[in-house]
Amino acid sequence: MTAGRARRWLPHLVAVLGALQPRGARGADGAPVEEFRDRYAGEYLFVGGASERALVPAAVERSVDGMFFIARGIAYDRLLRTCEICSSYTLGFGGGNISVAGPCQLTDVSPDDGREVDHRTKLGDTSKLSQRFERETLVQTFRAEEGSRKVVWMLLPGGATLRVQVIITSKHLPHPVDYALTYQRKSAPRPAPPAAGASDAGPSPRGAGGPEPVDQVVATPRSR
Repeated sequence: MTAGRARRWLPHLVAVLGALQPRGARGADGAPVEEFRDRYAGEYLFVGGASERALVPAAVERSVDGMFFIARGIAYDRLLRTCEICSSYTLGFGGGNISVAGPCQLTDVSPDDGREVDHRTKLGDTSKLSQRFERETLVQTFRAEEGSRKVVWMLLPGGATLRVQVIITSKHLPHPVDYALTYQRKSAPRPAPPAAGASDAGPSPRGAGGPEPVDQVVATPRSR
């Protein structure tokens, strides 16, 4: 190869080698996952109350409307179990994985770059799970032969309120199941009260004995 041809090919070779280098996981819009980890990581408590609890059976009822009455009853009961509202969720990020844990379900764990893994629910349903960030929202997709379930986690401005939208589609359902729930980030515990006798020395000057207790807002989907 002549020196001239080598100079022409060198930039292309460098580009190819650069593309093969390992890179940090990125969301679907190209943003690094690291940008979202600190914002989303933590525990969230359900705060939707009775009004949002009522959304789930209503959404399930709409989805089975039009089915043969025997099949409708079976599908309705099964969907209600699938759509159990979780009292809390914990979102975690580490080791290249995204994890979604809650007391109502087995923990969802898969690579943060959206690669699919085998998944099983506590009801025994199997699917392919993928998780990744898309436009600053965390998106879970559970893909099975009979249909799919998509869960979109959106952290609202301020970082305390989490909206969780659940969409279930199936070739057997006349309409999708579609509803949204509200969770709020669990705040840090209040500081412990001073030990007995600590006040004998008199009040401490402001700032001298550490931070003063401040009022904190304990302001928090569903099951697989």
